[in-house]
Amino acid sequence: MRIFGESGYHAVGTRELAEAAGANQAAIPYHFGGKDGLHRAAAEDVAAVGRAAFAPLLDRIGAAPLETLDRVALAELTRAVFGALARGLIGPLDEGFRAAFIVREQLQPGPAFDILYEGYIGAVHEAVTSLVSAARGFGPRTARAAIEAHALIGAALGFVVARPTLCRRLEWEEYSARRVNEIVEALVSLALRSLDLRERPSSEVRS
Repeated sequence: MRIFGESGYHAVGTRELAEAAGANQAAIPYHFGGKDGLHRAAAEDVAAVGRAAFAPLLDRIGAAPLETLDRVALAELTRAVFGALARGLIGPLDEGFRAAFIVREQLQPGPAFDILYEGYIGAVHEAVTSLVSAARGFGPRTARAAIEAHALIGAALGFVVARPTLCRRLEWEEYSARRVNEIVEALVSLALRSLDLRERPSSEVRS
């Protein structure tokens, strides 16, 4: 996952993959049928982890029509969804390769993108769209709701793609646990304000 995320499918050879894994090059065709099979297996693993992480929230969103919730309940649900989304993307550095893999497949879509989309990305996008639709009063499945949802998801992805820029700007060496909490709170606050939902006070980002 890390190698594919850093370099992309086409730029990576089986020798590089085997060396990074500390394995014999012949292990790739033996276990996965080749580089393509290994790439698909990596995508399936990322999709499975994402699906498991978001399953409780997706179940919660699908439990009742969001249009029946009041503004306070919508705000609570929005906080939970965007908190989970942000932490899933910018959480512990030892899992950052999963987010990098997802971003790479967004930039260079292939068969792995289909696995990710069908596995969980599509469901998460629909869930965020339904939140936006309910909060903003859009009709079901309108393009505007999906576009605004995409913009809010993109705000979280920006902290993956442009991680070096923020670290340089704030003179951070890395995303520590405290800084991840600050970023998540800022992203949740942004989502709540964008949807005109009540938010609770949050502290300013500190260096």
